[in-house]
Amino acid sequence: GCVFLSRGRRTSVDPLSYRCLQRSGNAVQTGECAVTNEEWFSSHDEESTLISTDLMICLALLLPVNNKSVTAALFISILTYFYFNSACSDVVCKTTAQADIVLLVDGSWSIGRLNFKTIRAFIARMVGVFDIGPDRVQIGLAQYSGDPKTEWHLNAHRTRDSLLEAVANLPYKGGNTLTGLALNYILQNNFKANVGMRPNSRKIGVLVTDGKSQDDIIANSQNLRDQGIELYAIGVKNADENELRSIASDPDEIHMYNVADFSFLLDIVDDLTDNLCKRVASPTDLVTSEVTYFSFRATWTGPEGPVEKYRVEYVPVAGGETQQLFVDGAVTTVVLEGLDPLTEYSVSVFSVVGEESSEPLLGAETTPKITDVQLKELIPNTAYTITVYTLRGTATSDPLTDQGVTLPLPPAGELRIRDVTHSSMMLHWDAAPGLVRKYTITYKPQEGELKEVVISTPLKKMSFLCIYIFSLSAKELPSKQWLLWLRGVLNHAYDYQYKLVYYYSYFSLQVLVPGNTNTALLEQLLSNTDYNVGVVAIYSDGEGAAVKDNGKTLPRSGPRNMRVYDPTTNTLTVSWEHAAGPVQQYRISYAPTTGDPIEEFTSVPGNRNNVILQNLQPETPYLINVVAMYPDGAGGELSGDGQTLGLLGPRNLRVSDEWYTRFRVSWDAAPARVNGYKLAYAVEGELNLVHVLMYLNVTDLVTYNVGYDSFCIKWTPHRAATSYRLKVNPFIRNGAQEVTITAAESQYCFDGLTPDALYNATVYTQTPNQEGPGVSVKERTLVKPTVAPTLPPTPPPPPTIPVCKGAKADLVFLIDGSWSIGDESFSKVLQFVFSMIGAFDVVSHEGMQVSFVQYSDDAKTEFKLNTYHDKGMALSAVRMINYRGGNTKTGAALKHVGEKVFTSDSGMRRNVPKVLVVVTDGRAQDDVKKSASKLQHSGYSVFVVGVADVDLVELRNIGSKPSERHVFIVDDYDAFAKIQDNLITFICETATSTCPLIYLDGFTSPGFRMLEAFNITDRTFAGMNGVSMESGSFNSFITYRLHKDSFISQPTKEIHPDGLPPSYTLILLFRLLPDTTKDAFDLWQISDKNDNPEVGLTLNPSSRTITFYNKDTRGEIQKVTFDNNHVKKIFHGSFHKLHISISPKNVKLNIDCQEVAEKPIKEANNITTDGYEVLGKMAKSGGGKKQSATFQLQMFDIVCSLGWTSRDKCSIWKPFLSPAHHFLVHGTSLWNIMHFDCWSA
Repeated sequence: GCVFLSRGRRTSVDPLSYRCLQRSGNAVQTGECAVTNEEWFSSHDEESTLISTDLMICLALLLPVNNKSVTAALFISILTYFYFNSACSDVVCKTTAQADIVLLVDGSWSIGRLNFKTIRAFIARMVGVFDIGPDRVQIGLAQYSGDPKTEWHLNAHRTRDSLLEAVANLPYKGGNTLTGLALNYILQNNFKANVGMRPNSRKIGVLVTDGKSQDDIIANSQNLRDQGIELYAIGVKNADENELRSIASDPDEIHMYNVADFSFLLDIVDDLTDNLCKRVASPTDLVTSEVTYFSFRATWTGPEGPVEKYRVEYVPVAGGETQQLFVDGAVTTVVLEGLDPLTEYSVSVFSVVGEESSEPLLGAETTPKITDVQLKELIPNTAYTITVYTLRGTATSDPLTDQGVTLPLPPAGELRIRDVTHSSMMLHWDAAPGLVRKYTITYKPQEGELKEVVISTPLKKMSFLCIYIFSLSAKELPSKQWLLWLRGVLNHAYDYQYKLVYYYSYFSLQVLVPGNTNTALLEQLLSNTDYNVGVVAIYSDGEGAAVKDNGKTLPRSGPRNMRVYDPTTNTLTVSWEHAAGPVQQYRISYAPTTGDPIEEFTSVPGNRNNVILQNLQPETPYLINVVAMYPDGAGGELSGDGQTLGLLGPRNLRVSDEWYTRFRVSWDAAPARVNGYKLAYAVEGELNLVHVLMYLNVTDLVTYNVGYDSFCIKWTPHRAATSYRLKVNPFIRNGAQEVTITAAESQYCFDGLTPDALYNATVYTQTPNQEGPGVSVKERTLVKPTVAPTLPPTPPPPPTIPVCKGAKADLVFLIDGSWSIGDESFSKVLQFVFSMIGAFDVVSHEGMQVSFVQYSDDAKTEFKLNTYHDKGMALSAVRMINYRGGNTKTGAALKHVGEKVFTSDSGMRRNVPKVLVVVTDGRAQDDVKKSASKLQHSGYSVFVVGVADVDLVELRNIGSKPSERHVFIVDDYDAFAKIQDNLITFICETATSTCPLIYLDGFTSPGFRMLEAFNITDRTFAGMNGVSMESGSFNSFITYRLHKDSFISQPTKEIHPDGLPPSYTLILLFRLLPDTTKDAFDLWQISDKNDNPEVGLTLNPSSRTITFYNKDTRGEIQKVTFDNNHVKKIFHGSFHKLHISISPKNVKLNIDCQEVAEKPIKEANNITTDGYEVLGKMAKSGGGKKQSATFQLQMFDIVCSLGWTSRDKCSIWKPFLSPAHHFLVHGTSLWNIMHFDCWSA
């Protein structure tokens, strides 16, 4: 080995600052060293201490030099040792070929500073063997962790000394292990001509890493290899060997290394540098072809790396002189000529780079015996006489004569025309015999009647006494002949002529198809037109006869059988039967037939055959036209008419329950949807009517739980309320708060108040159309107690980014880009988002999808959910986002996210959690409450991060409930690390849940909106066959009627892609009708792909029982049946609410929020996802029968927990229930008077 003594106290590695000491033979035994340069020692004092600031190894040497002793306390680093040990290595790269090598070094936290020094030594020893220079080997280096960085480019260091000094000063970076991002980085930034890469050099990438990448490496490494870059992968300690093999070029034995520890890196230096320096890759896949008596062609595939030329050697296997020839590196085929017939030849192909050659690619081929010959280019269907002579020197044998006749060129077989539409037809024909090169297809319309078309144009700039020839042509002519007229000829023209020119009305069109096919599709044809079609087989020496057929395209048709039904005061429903052919869309026009007939238009896709016309005038007749639109124009149209209803009033007014000072008034509801009813009454005989006004104020408002910064209020709820608006105002300073809560809550706590301050709290009752007067109460907060000072806590260790595995969600970052942020702080926000995305193991369509939206005055989607399906690409995109600036319009940005980002066009997936992370630093300049509520009610989980001076109430309105989990506040932009772990954990919990999030009674909870999953909503029900919308349990609610045999179904994988959770609760609000079947049917059923039921809820009107069933762990059906008196009441014709809670041990039934029974059950298997789910399926509807019952369904949700039953708000209407209401059929009488707000429909 070598030991180097420093002249001074330099920390940089400089070859001129060291002397090499080679151990003598005695030194091995005695520990003494022989000094190779004694002049250095004689120039120093008797005792000198040599110290290097990089302290790793201490050697104490007592060296006798010129009767002086030098005690050298030498401190030298591992880097210094191995750096200079390379100078003593026997491995030297002597190649003259050019090479561009980029080293990609993992600088993540898992390496550690101590091990990174070993990597420096490894790199120094590896690059030290090369002849560095602009005409030889160039080496660049990039270090990566979370984001890659170029330490130096290929052309940065032109000498070995400069390069080794840069290696010694290589800094340690730290961060995550994003190898895929780094591989893409060096392709885009380091292997470029503007930073030194040469076009004809060998291009090599060397990766050094110690762990598994946190992003995709397969696509990025393949991109490098596709660009001709040879990849070496060196793994240390915890590296994934399969990942290394995926990165490295083939073969793995040369390009992939994996060592158990950093200390073993130096063991592979010699092998690695030898492969980098000397190896020339061999060609592959040698194929011989075009074999003749005297030659054959050799073809091969070149290696991935650059090749200057190929050397081809061939020799007879039986022995003989070896022949060789050279071809350029861009050529991979050659014809070997001058061969002997009936001889086997051995062929070897070498890659050549400079003076180096690869291992040979071997192959063999045998030339044929000359006993036959093929006569080519003969005339088809012609007789020939063939004569063969044997030649021996100048002598000729007697001839051998025979005759033969070449075959005629055969035509294709029978031609058939099928699948005719208005603009296309499919051709089929029997293949022609022999080697057919192509088929020519000609087609043209048959001739129609003559039509006259007049086209005129003046002829200008004509010369005197000149003869002109006029011609006119067209691609498609509507008639068989047309006439050229000359009019307005100059007065001085002596003579002119005209000629009658005849042309056919249509040109023949041709299509060429390969000879190995016998079908063709003719498109863009004229509708309702006869066509002549011919097919001709083309051979190398001519054409066969044509086979012909005739066909006629269909006319463009229109829709049929229009129906106008379900009129209301402002809508009409229109349906029709589909037009034939590929209809792109239907265009619907409608206008009133009375008054001002302003025509309006709408359209639906071609796969729909119904539409709801909205915003119409009451009691008005309308004329409706439906036109089928084809790709090449409009088809036929269909007309019909309909009339909207007038404004109708209630009916059957009844007075009952008379008393001294009151009586009850009831009525039948109006047949159309109304906003409310106005009551007026007067004493009989008087003209002054008294109008009823029901006061909308709460009662019994009191305070409780008063603290120094908070207090709570509660009140008696108002039965007509749909929500409450709460305000709290201090009497002497700013700090008012306002919040709106649902009608299900009758208490609220204000926090963030000022100690020892008097506040006024006010509650306003709200209905859908109005707000009642406020009711107020005063309260003073307590004095804040003085807390004894405490020592500051020990600073926490640096946060580590957790890795969220198995997450699958659609995640949107909504980032404030207003002027109050600033450029520097916005960069910190981007780093925060970068770290958040980096915490997820998979960013793709199968895992997390991420989107970034920046907002100020308006919102801009920087990238959509489906833009990037690779983690590295998404992280790179975050780095490229520019700061915008502007005002803080948070409400408009939330609306943009709901309408433009969380959409299927932008990549939103069904039945996966939707998560929104909002980052803002100030109060919004518009209303956020409406847009935020809409997002929360849609089941999106909204997290909000407020920075510095923010409005806490506004943040709580934006974030989902509970606020403790969804609202975060930091002091400044440097404090994101304090909340990052918790935020990632909460998002990860949401994203790994098998249930998406839904909004129920003010809370975001895991579950499924089953009506939405079946496309039964007020916006989509019209597109479902057999579903209509009707008045629900109360007139302000809607319900959906599933008509007989509507058989509403959806694939299971679309609703429950991961199956059902172990425990869940079914919530249904429904009503059986007089025409509901008496046979048993399943309100809801999950079946496998063979129509075998797996899970379901069965109603049996005959026996008046409810049965739940599923499959146990053995795959056998198990059933639980409920049949007591509480169950029988649901069959009496009124609306009822069911909670069925299913756990691995039991099934519990609640009817109208009253517990009925609980029965044991065995643990269930999960469902299969290749079947379907259906509503109302008849229990005896087996096989392919699609039979279902009719009933009304107002609500159907599945909550992925067992505790929701106790949280449902039913206390308001329980006292009104009595046995009498069980017999009130069709929902009249008491049911029309009660408010069923408690059902949260």
